[in-house]
Amino acid sequence: MSSLLKLWHAKHYPPRDPTDASFEGKTVLITGATAGLGFQASLKVLRQGASMLILGSRDLERGRSAKHELERRTGRTGVVQVWPLDMSSFHSVQEFAARVYREIPDQRLHIALLNAGVMHREHVLSCDGWEDTLQVNTLSTTLLALLLLPKLQEGYLSQDPTHLVIVASGTVLRVKEKDFPMSATTGAGGILQYLTSRTVGPRARKRYAISKLLIEYVARRIAEMTRNPNGRLQVIVNTVKPGFCISSLGRKYSRWYERLAAGLFTKLFARSAEAGSRVLVSAAVQGVESHGRTWQGDGYMSESGTLLTGTAGKRLQSQAWSEIIEVLKEHAPEVSYFNKIHRDEQL
Repeated sequence: MSSLLKLWHAKHYPPRDPTDASFEGKTVLITGATAGLGFQASLKVLRQGASMLILGSRDLERGRSAKHELERRTGRTGVVQVWPLDMSSFHSVQEFAARVYREIPDQRLHIALLNAGVMHREHVLSCDGWEDTLQVNTLSTTLLALLLLPKLQEGYLSQDPTHLVIVASGTVLRVKEKDFPMSATTGAGGILQYLTSRTVGPRARKRYAISKLLIEYVARRIAEMTRNPNGRLQVIVNTVKPGFCISSLGRKYSRWYERLAAGLFTKLFARSAEAGSRVLVSAAVQGVESHGRTWQGDGYMSESGTLLTGTAGKRLQSQAWSEIIEVLKEHAPEVSYFNKIHRDEQL
């Protein structure tokens, strides 16, 4: 019951709208921006002065429709660009990142807000052979973050670090050590193969939660790597927990009784996408105190007693990071550099 009360409270007492945040002169990149949280975050960023807004979209027609709607609502034209990005494909992620370097070579990339995510009802494989929830939420998001990191570091100016914001989920708080069978943590297959398995892998909602836990691990590793020996930060890396919001995330749950239950629950407890987007936008202007932490709009998520801390959490984080890099370097050999940093820090 306490969880439902928290949801009800979160809906009726949303975080403050960061209307005082200025994005004037800034180049902002947002994925998953054609609807829901991403669209509402794009609207706020555009209204608040962004000089260039790049939207990554799998469906270019939907992306162009989102662009036209953003321009209509704000009256600002010539600012929004829509670039193709299919997070189910490593190749598409690489092409998108290469375009960032090619088309904004002399400009700073100030903010990368990685919001794209999925939660499949059925077991779906990506074109690269991984379960698609894992591919989109963890593997491709990690790849894009690592490929954009040097560009974000280039944009650093004294007293004005850039931001890498990754959308996470409160579902990570419910993942327990028992959700990882021994075969995943000690066997040859590992965590990623367990999550991809059609026969022994977890159910859809648990797979989604674990995929978000893994991206939390990744964000923390990147945060550790980007902290200079003198403590100065070139890039502020944080994650966000927007809360339970109205979105299209569960669109794959299409049976009538699922839609009925989801509709009722959403009506009672879900924040609007606009309210949730406040968390995303405010995360992009948080200071160094947010580095390596999860922002939830009115403070930081408590990690006590979760797999984000403790001996088990550290062990899983190290294993997950190594597995993820091993997969990604087959497609983008340059990410091997980040695993070298990881090993050096362990010595």
